[in-house]
Amino acid sequence: MSPLATLATPVDTVTRHKYERLQYTGSAGVIASLEDPRLVGRWHTDFPDWHGEHWAFEAGTASPGRLRPINVAVRQS
Repeated sequence: MSPLATLATPVDTVTRHKYERLQYTGSAGVIASLEDPRLVGRWHTDFPDWHGEHWAFEAGTASPGRLRPINVAVRQS
């Protein structure tokens, strides 16, 4: 394993149900809805375990909040 791989920040994986609730409120979505391709490119570099499909907005109490990449778990039947 390379030293750089140990520095990568893990990406949260949320359930399909949680993602759908976040999406309903406008706090999550698909990458195509983002307008900054540089951000998506940076996420691909900084988060190698990210599937490259979804994002979420994380509201902060001490800060204004941030966009972050997320993975969505496969729906279990």
